Amino acid sequence: MKKLFALLAAFFVLSAAAFSADAAFIQAAKKAAGKADLAFMWASDVHHQPQDNHGVDREMIEEFTAAAAETGAAFAAVTGDLFHGHFNKDTGLANLTALCSFFDDCAVPVMLTMGNHDDNRYYVYKTRNPDDTFDMGQVINKEDIFEIVFRGREKDFVRDPKNPFGGWYYKDFTKAKVRVIMLNCIDMPHIPDYPVNRFKYYGGFSEAQLQWLANKALRFSKKGWGVIVMTHIDYGSQTIGNWSMPVNWEIVEGLLQAFAKNEAGTFYSFEEGMEAKVKYNFRHNKSHEYIAAFAGHKHKNLSEYVNGVPHILISNMFRPETGGFDLVTIDRKKRTIDLMRCVDGTRAPELDRSFAY
Repeated sequence: MKKLFALLAAFFVLSAAAFSADAAFIQAAKKAAGKADLAFMWASDVHHQPQDNHGVDREMIEEFTAAAAETGAAFAAVTGDLFHGHFNKDTGLANLTALCSFFDDCAVPVMLTMGNHDDNRYYVYKTRNPDDTFDMGQVINKEDIFEIVFRGREKDFVRDPKNPFGGWYYKDFTKAKVRVIMLNCIDMPHIPDYPVNRFKYYGGFSEAQLQWLANKALRFSKKGWGVIVMTHIDYGSQTIGNWSMPVNWEIVEGLLQAFAKNEAGTFYSFEEGMEAKVKYNFRHNKSHEYIAAFAGHKHKNLSEYVNGVPHILISNMFRPETGGFDLVTIDRKKRTIDLMRCVDGTRAPELDRSFAY
């Protein structure tokens, strides 16, 4: 019997090791995290779809969450395209539920946002008759998605009480004095008038989300705080964001710049179906440091300084050689951001990046 228990114990140890990053990454990341004001694990575009072995599998996610725990990260984040969206609504929601269950045993908070694949628009488009009107009723709505994402995690984050399943929320990390704001760039469905063979839609930011950003998420009554913003498609630059940007992206960037400069005013949008009027007043804010923005979507490791603020993109998690995930460390005093890459469980120093802010 003792031999049996010993064999079982050895099996579980080996199984756990199989789903963990190598010692070189863990050791280096743990050392870096220990010196940082804030450290977090970050991935994007996981595209989980087990029906055709697309995207990440459970082992990849467990490697990601285990690394977050082992290195002392404060949280783990995935910036959208959680599932692939090429099957019907029920299958898509089942895939999302399965993916979220992989995070259940994570030792740190997991922060997820929505990408353009996460409402199965691609399935709806490829299965419809080109002559038919696009049926939005077949598209998974954001409330369905975030009911699953937040299940069991409702108290971990500060959400908009008027739109608790809208997909925008934040979490404060008091020791570092950093607020992590998650935005939903697929908040409002938007279908441009493209030819049939070039159909895409990338959504946008609703007035409700913009009002929450201006009047809640970017308000501080105490000194010394900074913000980082995470979303799927970068809202600051068409160069690294997307050729068709989410509607009202200029207002998001405008609000963050106004926050950094302690300004007041009003932003307007006249886009049909996505109109917005957003008043803002940051003149009395005690804190106004805009640290950085993080996004995915392009499946590439890209970056650009927008108005002096680093906007950083990461490749899709399952991309060979250049994918994987990063440990992100922030030093508030030195005003630096460092990213340490792990690909297929192995330290990949050639993909490390550093930024000043």
